[in-house]
Amino acid sequence: MDEVIKAALAEMEIRSVRFTMEDLTRRLRMSKTSLYKIVTSKEQLIHAIIDYLMSEFQREVNEVRGENFPLAEKLRRFIRAYTKAFRYFERGTYSDLKNFYPQEWARWEEFRRQRIDNLMTMLQFGIDDGVLRPINLQILQRCLLVMSESLTDTKFLAENNLTYSQAVEDMCDWMFNGFLQK
Repeated sequence: MDEVIKAALAEMEIRSVRFTMEDLTRRLRMSKTSLYKIVTSKEQLIHAIIDYLMSEFQREVNEVRGENFPLAEKLRRFIRAYTKAFRYFERGTYSDLKNFYPQEWARWEEFRRQRIDNLMTMLQFGIDDGVLRPINLQILQRCLLVMSESLTDTKFLAENNLTYSQAVEDMCDWMFNGFLQK
């Protein structure tokens, strides 16, 4: 199944979730019959892809949690894992998922919200430990949710020659590193 998921992710980078099972069989060099022995439908495959992306992100975050890094490094690694998880949501994948697979989009949206909640927890620990200055985390959380959602606008991204991952990285850079020159 991992081989099929990885091939489907490669197709998503080209065609979003609009890839066909035929596109996938060509990439895998297998018959549709063989593919359907592994996965019974495209819906099941999309579900497996979302599971895979969530578990990969969680694996990376667990590695970061297990290390004794300073908070700043943990935040950097968390944000890197977040943007990596979203790299497959370029070229309109986020909106296509919402339009064509609303149940899977809802799962991914809940996952995204939980990741921002996790980030808020890390920041609260930093505030409690005196590493970060006290800020209103509810406002930051709301801003992150709204901004990360608004960055899925494919027209905005195309007009500015950006990918979603680049836009999120830039947003995180100025939010966590500030605007002032060092």
